Amino acid sequence: MTRWNYTCNNKNFINKLDALAEKRTTGQELQFNIPEIYNDYDFSLEPAKTFEELCKSHAQKIRNNYEKVHLWYSGGCDSHYILKIFLDNNIKIDQINLVRSGFSDADFEINDYAIPFIKKLGITAKVHEPMLGYYENFYIKKDKMLGTANDYWHHFRLNNHFENLEHHDTQGVAHIFGKEKPTIKFVNSKWYMYLLDVEVTPQPHQINFFLEDPMVHSKQCHMLKNAIENEKNVTEYNRVTFYNENQDFWNKSIGRYNGHKFPLKNLTKVNTFNKKDDLAIKQSPAEFVKAWKIRNLHLIKKYGKESFNNGDPALGTVGVFSKFFGLTKNEIKTVDELYPGGFKTQ
Repeated sequence: MTRWNYTCNNKNFINKLDALAEKRTTGQELQFNIPEIYNDYDFSLEPAKTFEELCKSHAQKIRNNYEKVHLWYSGGCDSHYILKIFLDNNIKIDQINLVRSGFSDADFEINDYAIPFIKKLGITAKVHEPMLGYYENFYIKKDKMLGTANDYWHHFRLNNHFENLEHHDTQGVAHIFGKEKPTIKFVNSKWYMYLLDVEVTPQPHQINFFLEDPMVHSKQCHMLKNAIENEKNVTEYNRVTFYNENQDFWNKSIGRYNGHKFPLKNLTKVNTFNKKDDLAIKQSPAEFVKAWKIRNLHLIKKYGKESFNNGDPALGTVGVFSKFFGLTKNEIKTVDELYPGGFKTQ
């Protein structure tokens, strides 16, 4: 399995908070390390095989290399595409996992889309759900829950934290997640691919399906690039690369729909929280929300406002860029080399 980690002051970390603590203590910059295989791959060459063919080969390779295969299924277009790749090609999945947050109002995607999809396909799945006692242990009692590489989640909901504890210390099991869509930019008349650490979230035994094989990721990067060049004006290129406002275009371009239409995600913030967190907070006992907010204040004190988006732990840590890999020309650049005045979204 490929490895994702951080380096700061010549020390390696999986836990980002540990890396941020080292950064604050030493003043050294934080580096996000992606698998070495990426450095040796020529991303300027679009793979000749179709995306479906590449994903089929990748799925079969995972099946061959692991005793068991577990898919963590959200009902979104990424995990659904992976599920269909396995099922359509008769590649065995040992277990399909779904995770609720424990707050019914916030679990509308799982309840309204994921579970009906699974039932329609006539297959069974294991539904995990952290109950209120889990929230009490984490926020009130502050029990140490060993196993997860990151004990900080910017969401109030703890489904991701619960999810990663569930697949810790499961040697021989491939835990497949629907990560991640391509991130590309058009800079100085050339296209580049890059990765952002907050989109990957390194965890033990986690397989980010669309990223583990550089050929699969290269193909989806070129699919998105080609669609932008064919359908958009050059002045729109970098605006279209911002996913939040162009979900439908992205998902069509990189083959995610695969004959099935998915609801667009609501990615807007409500009082600085996303929609699901806002719903969970309204449904939660007040003492848990209060403890969460106090915890966020402690995070600011320990790691500094500069470590978080808009100085708020509820919005997550500031993303760290990987290197930028050329899609137009075989070259590797740093974010500072491409954006000496600072990264720009458009």
